[in-house]
Amino acid sequence: MVKYWGQRLWRPPAPAAATTVHLASLLQSCGRAGDLRRGRLLHARLVLSGAAAASTFLANHLITMYSHCADLASALRLFAAMPRRNAVSWTTLVSGLSQNLMHADALAAFAAMRRAGVAPTRLIYETKFHNTLGPKHTLAASHCHSGPTLMVKYWGQRLWRPPAPAAATTVHLASLLQSCGRAGDLRRGRLLHARLVLSGAAAASTFLANHLITMYSHCADLASALRLFAAMPRRNAVSWTTLVSGLSQNLMHADALAAFAAMRRAGVAPTRFALSSAARAAAALGAPLRARSCTASASVGFDTELFVASNLADMYSKCGLLSEACRVFDQMPQKDAVAWTAMIDGYAKNGSLEAAVLSFRDMKREGLVGADQHVFCSVLSASGGLKDGWLSKSIHCCVTKAGFELEVAVRNALIDMYAKSMDVESASRVLKIDPGGWNVVSGTSMIDGYIETDCVEEALVIYVELRRQGVEPNEFTFSSMIKGCAMQALLEQGAQLHAQVIKTDLIRDSFVGSTLVDMYGKCGLISLSMQLFNEIEYRTDIAWNAVINVFAQHGHGREAIQAFDRMIYSGIRPNHIAFVSLLTACSHAGLVDEGLKYFYSMKEAHGIEPKEEHYSCIIDTYGRAGRLDEAYKFISEMPIKPNAYGWCSLLGACRMRGSKELGEVAAQNLMKLEPGNTGIHVSLSGIYASLGQWEDVKAVRKLMRDSRIKKLPGFSWVDSNKKTHVFGSEDWSHPQQKDIYEKLEELTTRIKEEGYIPDTSFLPCNLEDIAKERILRYHSERIAVAFALISMPATKPIIVKKNLRICIDCHTAFKFICKVERRDIIVRDNSRFHHFVNGRCSCGDYW
Repeated sequence: MVKYWGQRLWRPPAPAAATTVHLASLLQSCGRAGDLRRGRLLHARLVLSGAAAASTFLANHLITMYSHCADLASALRLFAAMPRRNAVSWTTLVSGLSQNLMHADALAAFAAMRRAGVAPTRLIYETKFHNTLGPKHTLAASHCHSGPTLMVKYWGQRLWRPPAPAAATTVHLASLLQSCGRAGDLRRGRLLHARLVLSGAAAASTFLANHLITMYSHCADLASALRLFAAMPRRNAVSWTTLVSGLSQNLMHADALAAFAAMRRAGVAPTRFALSSAARAAAALGAPLRARSCTASASVGFDTELFVASNLADMYSKCGLLSEACRVFDQMPQKDAVAWTAMIDGYAKNGSLEAAVLSFRDMKREGLVGADQHVFCSVLSASGGLKDGWLSKSIHCCVTKAGFELEVAVRNALIDMYAKSMDVESASRVLKIDPGGWNVVSGTSMIDGYIETDCVEEALVIYVELRRQGVEPNEFTFSSMIKGCAMQALLEQGAQLHAQVIKTDLIRDSFVGSTLVDMYGKCGLISLSMQLFNEIEYRTDIAWNAVINVFAQHGHGREAIQAFDRMIYSGIRPNHIAFVSLLTACSHAGLVDEGLKYFYSMKEAHGIEPKEEHYSCIIDTYGRAGRLDEAYKFISEMPIKPNAYGWCSLLGACRMRGSKELGEVAAQNLMKLEPGNTGIHVSLSGIYASLGQWEDVKAVRKLMRDSRIKKLPGFSWVDSNKKTHVFGSEDWSHPQQKDIYEKLEELTTRIKEEGYIPDTSFLPCNLEDIAKERILRYHSERIAVAFALISMPATKPIIVKKNLRICIDCHTAFKFICKVERRDIIVRDNSRFHHFVNGRCSCGDYW
């Protein structure tokens, strides 16, 4: 019958359309299935039609249904409201009480039945009492055949009053409620609540009401707990504490803090348990303002108690208020493992990694043996962030001595620590401790380690093994793998991961979507990158940073500014990463005034102190625009010294503009920071060559030989037919070298016919123009493009990657090649992207 209702949107048939026997059958079905909701729906229909009050037969079946569904409160109310009762009515009630283990009430109901002059049925004697009460109570029941009954003193003179609390002490009732709460037995807890309500004890005793709130909280029925609290005529500090604790334990942290604030407004002094619960709620929310407001004055007098102080220290540390956490921690007369764990975890999560490790050392020195897996996970995370190999191994020894190496969480933390320290060999050894212990956390940590060491192939091997082990990747796994593909512009592998992300429905994750935006941008497909960004439902600062950075890499300065302004308008606060991308975009697009405006707005409008990388972006902006004097003046007025990138940007600009004096200044400062940087000598040589100072060029080359400094060779590579083909300058090693060089000769002839003139002015060598032209013709990026033209279908864009910056002459040649071949060419060098389409480059020749 339950299925029958399901076909009618859970609406029982109307009483007028169904016989009394049919309605009784429906009620029996609800009772047997324990379906209280549908039973109540049918009861409501019967009440509206008047059938419930008119038919004793149906009322008896309703009592049976409620008894089977353990809703004895409704059964008792219904029985008390019956205008006519027969022997079946009494038998149904006694049986229901007995079945629900309310044995004393069953006996009292049986006695009341005898007093009402109703002859007991054989069912009561043969089934209910013998099966549930035992011989002593069965004998008492049999004595009810004649004369006054002893059960009257269990129930009193009123017909339906359950045993008064006097029959069972308040402490005993509270103990029963505690048992129900600890066992999570909501059904029996509600039955006991019903008895207390009927007897009036729940309203009369604040003590019992507090225990009822605790029971409902332990059973996760917060709605009942809140209703009960609101109906209490008198509340004390225990009542408030019980409510705050219950809300906090059930992860209703905001409500717990609201209840704690209401407790203080009501003038009730917070107990240490209420304060600790509020502190845990504030810690879970990570809300510093609410943490301070809720505990500022309430903590006075408690912050020296170990239990409260540990929770306060944990709250302050998780809310990023380390100074307050240290104050509470230092004031503690004694410190246990919980307090130390709170501080170590707080330091680690707030970036104070050295302080976290030192706290762990101090904890060990105090001889505390209570260090558990939580302490080790926190200190291992801090050690990984420090990237100190010796320290990592020392903490690993402590873990092994404490016997936690086989704990899954600790083993995962060990793998993560070694991976962050770029010690993937040690991480792999920890993983092999338990060959069957592969999980998504350990696998993702290994993948992260390989990605950080630029070993993408090894990361792919770990990913395949993870899937072979039956472990489903999560959003962090996919993000790490997609990041690896972005680093090496592995478009095909990245697209396959994109397809798997769609299958697992993680495409909705903002973090995964942001990494996909970054990956397609770094593979040169900016249109697809923008499409994915527009599909992200909830755009975090990570997503906005990714799209701004994509625009920056492709030289789309105006679009980057628009994206930044949209981010501000949407309510997302920019961070220092967003400004690095924005200033880089302005630099690559020649937007000097706009770049300066946003640079000075960092501190004035957003409260962000500029760092070395922001100053370097401004130096680069001035340098690319040819405003070298302003760049040097900016350097002189900087509050901090320029880093290597800043001097390198200035040196590169001096090479482009042929500024010898300033270039030498930049080179001298850069040598102090990076003495092994071969690009310094190459740039100086280029400056001297552009000025025709060949003696200086020879001097630089001699210095390089004497110092055994070798120029970094240029390489270009292109992906074709699931393989990566790498080319060097004048490279004759490729199997298709004959076809490649024939294509190069053909391209050179065709683009010269279109107006191409080789630019040999920047070559740092004193050779004839014909020899210089030959060198330019066989640059690695030009060989890679020729190979792609003869091996890739015309429908696919040509994407070439280069480890150095593209040379000026190749940049000019590619504009002609894309025009004569009618092919889109994308070049990703070590600085930015160049899109060559229809004889033009996306950089606008500003790079």
